[in-house]
This record gives sequence, structure tokens and C-alpha cells, in this order.
Amino acid sequence: MTRPLQQCKVTRAEFLFGAPEMRAIRKHQFPEVAIIGRSNVGKSTFINRLVGRKLARVSGNPGSTRELNFYGVEGTWREESFGLALVDMPGFGFAALSKETREAISRLSVTFLRERRFLRAVILLNDCRRDPGEDELAIQSICATEGIPLLIVLTKFDTLRQNDKPKAQKSVAAGYHLEKDDVLVTGEGVSSEVIWERLFAVIGA
Repeated sequence: MTRPLQQCKVTRAEFLFGAPEMRAIRKHQFPEVAIIGRSNVGKSTFINRLVGRKLARVSGNPGSTRELNFYGVEGTWREESFGLALVDMPGFGFAALSKETREAISRLSVTFLRERRFLRAVILLNDCRRDPGEDELAIQSICATEGIPLLIVLTKFDTLRQNDKPKAQKSVAAGYHLEKDDVLVTGEGVSSEVIWERLFAVIGA
């Protein structure tokens, strides 16, 4: 069986900086794509799969990301050069953090989504084994209100049995009032090409 041609080739990927608050964000040259999701949903693993290398540090401890981490990514898409800043946002919903810390993280995330003028799209990660909750739906609502393109990606898709995958994808999509094919998937052995294609389609690259 012939494998499809790889249309996205990442040639450079590096950590740029971390920002614990909005005023700590440094100037850089890239349009931004925010990656957000519940604690332990697999944001760092997703970033590493997307760029095809170990870029973000993967931690087994939920709630370890408490600031905005910016990664510069450059490469080619269908022979055209591109540059993006992937913004790894703090995870939400981790009860072990103090109330004050959870509220500070929430304020930072909401402010970034509503006020960041360089933000071109948001990728919302959702564990394929659970339907979206209030936090996920709140992010979907903010993006709709602010006119920010939103991609929803189901993580840990490889943990499901083959027969359970369509049902899980349909169930999560319904929670967002979307069709099954409106949500994308990621996991071990799952190509990221479709995610890149959908991302470049919404940001106009």
C-alpha cells in the first residue's frame, strides 16, 4: 500500500519562552496557535507528535504547566514555507491545585484568548474517553464569541479498541454540537497530516 506524501515538513522547532502573565510575553515573529485542554489530556505529547520530535517536556504530574509556553515552529506546507508559535496553555480542572492558583490560571487563559491579537487559532484537546465538560464548552463559546477558529482534537485515540473509536468520536462531537468528522484525532501511530491540513485551512496558510 502506497503511503500518502508528507505535505508538512517541520525543519525547526524550539522553545521560545514561558510567560506566567500577559505582560511577560516577549515579542516574536510568528502568528500564534494556542493549545489548551484539561490537565493530563496530553498537550505536551500532542505538541511533540505534531512537530515530529521531542520539543515539549512530558510530565506525568497533572497541573505541571502553569504558564504560557511558546514554541517556535518553522517548516514547509505543500512546498510553501511557514512559521508558527505553538502556545502550550496551562491545563484546567486539576482539583489538587489551590483555589487561588486555579483562578489565576483561568484568568490568564481567558485573558489570552480574548485579548491576544496575534492569536490565529485554538486547538482544544479532549480525552477521547470523556465527553466535554463545562470548561471545554466555555472555551468553545469564547472562541465563537471572539471569532477565533477552533479545532477540537481527541487525544489518546490509540487507547480505544477499533470498534469503539467511531462511537467515541461521535459522542464527543455531539457534546460540542458537531458532527463526528468535525473533530480530529491523535494518538500513537495516528498521522498528524490531517490536523496540519485543517489548521492551515482555518488560518489561511
